[in-house]
Amino acid sequence: MFCRVIKTDHSLSIAATEWHPFCKLEFEDGTDSFIVWLNEDGTRRLRSWRHLEHCDSCGGEATTELDLTAIASLQAD
Repeated sequence: MFCRVIKTDHSLSIAATEWHPFCKLEFEDGTDSFIVWLNEDGTRRLRSWRHLEHCDSCGGEATTELDLTAIASLQAD
């Protein structure tokens, strides 16, 4: 099962999509990248990577615990 985390629009009342089944999970050798096959023939795919400390892709640090009260206040705005 997979879900997509919504990170760009804080005006939405949800933080992620519902959980959906997938057909295949493919890891790329030597990287932290992976591909999620959404259907059997591979015409619908999601490509992403594991977020690690000192991430080269975003320049951020490892994901940390979030305060649910702070998240709720963002959704209320």
